[in-house]
Amino acid sequence: MSDGLLVLLPPLVGWLVGLASGLGDTLWILLALTFTQSLVLMWYRRFPLAVLVVVGALDLVLALLKMPIMVGYLVAASRLGGWGRGNRQRIGVLSGLAVLLVGLPLAVIHDGEPMTVAAVFSAMAVLFLGFWAVGRVEGRQRARIWELQARSRRLEAERELAERRAAERERALLARELHDILNHSVTAMVLDAEAAADTGEEAEATLRRVANTGRESLAELRRLLGVLREPPDGHDPLVPPPRLDQLEDLVTSSPPGGPRVRLERDGDVRQVDASIELAAYRVVQESLTNVAKHAGAVDVRVVLTYSPDRLEIRVGNPVPGPPSRDGDGGPGGTPGNGGGVGLIGMRERVELLGGSVRVVRNPGDFEVRATLPLRNAS
Repeated sequence: MSDGLLVLLPPLVGWLVGLASGLGDTLWILLALTFTQSLVLMWYRRFPLAVLVVVGALDLVLALLKMPIMVGYLVAASRLGGWGRGNRQRIGVLSGLAVLLVGLPLAVIHDGEPMTVAAVFSAMAVLFLGFWAVGRVEGRQRARIWELQARSRRLEAERELAERRAAERERALLARELHDILNHSVTAMVLDAEAAADTGEEAEATLRRVANTGRESLAELRRLLGVLREPPDGHDPLVPPPRLDQLEDLVTSSPPGGPRVRLERDGDVRQVDASIELAAYRVVQESLTNVAKHAGAVDVRVVLTYSPDRLEIRVGNPVPGPPSRDGDGGPGGTPGNGGGVGLIGMRERVELLGGSVRVVRNPGDFEVRATLPLRNAS
């Protein structure tokens, strides 16, 4: 039943009762009082207790005029149960029953039939409590619906926040991936070109090495870009991400004048999860790039130690000359607090997988230590 129909019930019932009772000239009084009740009932959401009191008083007047309707009174009781708050509920129920108690002796005096009047007012008290209880149930159901709607809005907001964080994390991953690819390749090409210029090496061989490095970088960039967009029909499968069994190729691709790398594997060497292999590969790649940029042609020892539950990567090299002041994990960088993009990206990539990265700088040598957790071998 809509709120509008509830509000219009008093004059509607009053009009029907007036016609059936043959009130004649006094019908307008009944309609005027019941219409006033409708106007008062329009405020039941904001002032349910006051509405009950006013509507009850008007019904009491109608009863004294021998035109009892009591519909507005019951409607006001249900609205109090539905919209009343706290103590107003109890005050409203007591006020409603008080109106009946006040009307009872007046009706007995007016009609002179105490038993009949008492039965009628007892029935009205039961109906009043019944309508109030129905409104109370409706109010609790509405509060429950509002609570569920609020929870749904909170969950929606949390979902949107999670999506934004996932997008930001994905952008950070892509930025790190781009940095790792381009930084290593461009550094290798620069070192190769400079070495050829300094030593007078044959230009054709140097250019071919630079071209090979460029092609490898392009292949990795295509793989990365393939993640960002749907491949067109007929497009070749994406190049798989690099794995640890390709470290030999990475080491041997160092240009003349770059670091001299010795690769070692200890423990139960096995294939692990692709994400772990990619992160470990990037750690070695980024570390060698830093060595090439900051230390140049030095001996580098790369050690991969496979334990049952973790993979440890160590990339160490001697530190030539005085410490530098850059913070990219170079020989002069602050241990563990490098501010460069390479070391930051390396740490974020490893920590995202549950691992850790430490940069250890001792007098005369520098070492990057990364630990990655191992799950079941793939």
